[in-house]
Amino acid sequence: MKITHASTVLAPSEFIYDWHTRDGAFERLKPPWEALQVLGADGAFEHRSVHLKLKRFGVPIYWTSHHKEVIPGRQFVDEQVKGPFKYWRHAHVFQPLSDDRTKLIDEIDFKLPLSPVSHLIGGRAVKKDIAKMLLYRHDTLKHDLQLQYAWPLEPQVIAISGTSGLIGSHLVPFLTAAGHTVKRLVRKKRPDWSYELCWDPEVGILDDFSDVTMIIHLAGESIASPLRWNDQKKNRISRSRIRSTQALVQQLRDIPNKVTTFVCASAIGIYPSSHQIMTENSPHGDRFLSQVVAAWEAECDPIRDAIRVCNARFGTVLHPNGGIIQRLKPLMAMGVLGRIADGSQYMSWVSLDDAMRAIYAMLANPNFTGPVNVVSPHAQPQKEWIKEWARAAFRPSIAPLPKTVVEDVMGEMGEELLLQSQRVSPRKLNDQNFQFQCSSMTDVCRLYGL
Repeated sequence: MKITHASTVLAPSEFIYDWHTRDGAFERLKPPWEALQVLGADGAFEHRSVHLKLKRFGVPIYWTSHHKEVIPGRQFVDEQVKGPFKYWRHAHVFQPLSDDRTKLIDEIDFKLPLSPVSHLIGGRAVKKDIAKMLLYRHDTLKHDLQLQYAWPLEPQVIAISGTSGLIGSHLVPFLTAAGHTVKRLVRKKRPDWSYELCWDPEVGILDDFSDVTMIIHLAGESIASPLRWNDQKKNRISRSRIRSTQALVQQLRDIPNKVTTFVCASAIGIYPSSHQIMTENSPHGDRFLSQVVAAWEAECDPIRDAIRVCNARFGTVLHPNGGIIQRLKPLMAMGVLGRIADGSQYMSWVSLDDAMRAIYAMLANPNFTGPVNVVSPHAQPQKEWIKEWARAAFRPSIAPLPKTVVEDVMGEMGEELLLQSQRVSPRKLNDQNFQFQCSSMTDVCRLYGL
């Protein structure tokens, strides 16, 4: 059985081919619905063997493929050596259309075990799954590579804190595939791997960071709690952000280094609850999270004159494997997810993929400095967001959550996270013509298979 998918990418064929040869490329293209793990790779790219493990119905399946028929800048083929198929051949073709335009073609030819009987029984379903996977890969490649080609960034050594979190864990392969060396800030006394830098959030970087040129600071206590905030939780939320940023800034201020750009996570919780549009210049609120975020950003002030600092004010980050989507997905699947309170409160969100590209934009584009709102261009009332998700998922949304329940059960946490209205505009990203992949919940559902 054969399946082909083609699309046009606004980048040279050599640029796209080179991206595929780098560590992190395979992980970057893995769809979020696939339980797939890269176990290792052997040899140079032209003759590389890649070892994978995937799961089907909880059963581990091991897969080894080998690269062949490599034409640098034009194509490569990976062919199954061992795995679940009787035969698998995947040709990746990069056909130049002009100096900066390429036709990306994926051609897959496969046979199932016990064919042709298995093809009659399950061939159509397998073909549908492959088509879904290719659509995801092409959409991801198109937006990643067009941004990286339009805003090139010379290879950097980038240190990242919070690499075990939702954004950080996906950002590592994203930046590695883009050609950068990523160092993970880990809470250990000594590193186990060359890509680790040990640090103590109470002290700062402990290892030698003399080769680091950029830092992305994402670490911080989760603001979600099993039920409600208490004083200890609020203290951890505040201290984990403020003290860790203070410690890093002190290191950057006091120790000679090569760091040119510092991207520090922040949040749109800095703004007051309002139905009015908030931009990076809007006033701060006075709630708990507003105060935490304002103090968090202020810790960056001592280095702003020497290092370009961007405070990435994230909205609600959407991805099926974490955050609010992971928590609400079971309710949506059962058709019982409805509006919260009256649903009029605005919700400003961003897909995980757009959040990562926004971070890259801050690294690559020197015009970004100070606070940058990382949200989709179209904030929605919460009830409209739920309805759009339900339509895309072909589910009803019939069970509203009353305001009194949120207040009684979740207390201040529910007030801050579910009842406040945040209508935020990504003005700085828009001013630089940043291209969002997901500007509606329909786009999010289509990309992530929700």
